[in-house]
Amino acid sequence: MDWTGIPLEEFGQQHEFGEDGYSTGRMIFAHGEGIAQSVLARLAYEVGDTYADLLTEEDIELYEREGKAPIFRDGRRVYEPIFALTLADLPAVLDTLVVLEEEAKARSAEEAAHLEREAQR
Repeated sequence: MDWTGIPLEEFGQQHEFGEDGYSTGRMIFAHGEGIAQSVLARLAYEVGDTYADLLTEEDIELYEREGKAPIFRDGRRVYEPIFALTLADLPAVLDTLVVLEEEAKARSAEEAAHLEREAQR
């Protein structure tokens, strides 16, 4: 089974829709309920949660408004819908999280230095 092109978000519970396009009220697992699917569902949750922790205020607004998050591809920072990220995107996502973590640490250090300067005045 090739799951590399399936958005990670699809491995979690999804609303079931009938032929009429309306929700049936049931929740299903579109790709099955196995251990592997569960790992991918948790991975989608962890990626989204980690992004939310590391984003700048400007990026958080875009994330909340449009569901887009930064991802580094070919050395460039681009913004893509987080719900569309797939297992094939995982190397780029991990690289992005490393950069976002470094940026967050730099922001924290800058804020701490600013507070220190303000306290010394």
